[in-house]
Amino acid sequence: MTKTPPALLLTGATGYIGRRLAPVLSRSWTVLRASRTSAGDGALDLDLSDPDSIRRAFDAAAPKVVVHAGAEADPDVCERDPERARKVNVDAVKTLAMLCGASGARLVHFSTDLVFDGERGWYGEDDRPVPRGVYARGKLASEEAALVRAPGAAVLRVSAVYGRPLGGRTGFIDHLRAKLAAGEPAGAFTDQWRTATAADQLPEVLVKLLADPDLEGVFHWGGADRATRFEAAVTFARVMGFDERLIRPARSVDAKFASPRPRDTSLDSSRLAAAIGIAPLTYEAGFKALRGAWG
Repeated sequence: MTKTPPALLLTGATGYIGRRLAPVLSRSWTVLRASRTSAGDGALDLDLSDPDSIRRAFDAAAPKVVVHAGAEADPDVCERDPERARKVNVDAVKTLAMLCGASGARLVHFSTDLVFDGERGWYGEDDRPVPRGVYARGKLASEEAALVRAPGAAVLRVSAVYGRPLGGRTGFIDHLRAKLAAGEPAGAFTDQWRTATAADQLPEVLVKLLADPDLEGVFHWGGADRATRFEAAVTFARVMGFDERLIRPARSVDAKFASPRPRDTSLDSSRLAAAIGIAPLTYEAGFKALRGAWG
């Protein structure tokens, strides 16, 4: 008799990160894909702003593990509607963490580099977060809820995640590629530094993390090198075979955003890299892999 793999509840299953995780996690787990738009076998309806919806999805899944990749990830949207941001990004995690704590399920919660104020850069897990803006403050509160309410939980902070949209929302890289392919100039900030996370590497990282129950607490997973958005865009253009001269310098201080944009939230990922035996990708390597995936 074939043994059924243990159940894993994946929230945000149709999101930018979730779409990548489900196929890989399904090799070892019975993945229940939860979101407002999930469909097909293993799909569960989930509205993160509704605690009852969260409880129903959790009870239906009866998971051994919860991977929480769902969120309102647009800082400007959060700044404009802080009440909904609190419900989706904080209260939902409190509910999930409480359910995990009561049932003994392990929780892995995705967070962000924006919990830091960006005044120093190359932040490690032991550095004190100083969040700016509704989104960042909410994500830090959600980290604390996960760790306190779900013993053994792991928080995975990522940075400016890039990759193919896979039918989900588009990101900076998609807009950049479209402009360069059309021969149009594209602006990129010279005054913001990041260690961007290659989205297609996240499934491998998560599988390794889940394989080791001793990995609990806060971990960082960004890229191997720190660069401005302008430098990253120039590297992208070169690797993809576009004209690098189309990348035009711009400054974030001249742009108008509803939410604060920290200057340098680059992450040091060496702790998790040593624990799981995987090296974060450089921009060069990440963009080359992306070029191969795009064909």
